Amino acid sequence: VLFEPRGAPVRFNRKRQKVYVYEYKKSIWPWKRWPVVIKVFDWADIQGERVQLAGHADWGHRIYCAVCKPGTYEVVDRFVLAWTVGNLRDAYSLWSHCCHYMEARPVPKNPLLTDKPADWTPFRTVRWPPDVERESTTATGMM
Repeated sequence: VLFEPRGAPVRFNRKRQKVYVYEYKKSIWPWKRWPVVIKVFDWADIQGERVQLAGHADWGHRIYCAVCKPGTYEVVDRFVLAWTVGNLRDAYSLWSHCCHYMEARPVPKNPLLTDKPADWTPFRTVRWPPDVERESTTATGMM
């Protein structure tokens, strides 16, 4: 629990219609640095999934993104969009916000979740590779 990364950032690039996921590859040695895997998916292949958790340490609603084979609902990969949010409305709002953003529809100006992540989370140490950093933050043809 002390060494395991807590989450992975996800970037949405509306112009390219791509989703970039920064994931840690699990190691059997939790105290060693876990290698990073960058995954890139087409937005058209992603479906949202909500799961309700009821454990003593982890409860609430979690949003997963299921990556399907193009044109089907056959899941080939999954990644976590939101680890746990307390109520159902927040979970659906987050997924709706992502869909509106990627479809270039109006999105709320105010943040959905205003809590700052704790200082000990790995987000301060996330370093995207330079080519992925450039691709995930630019439009097509601007490289």
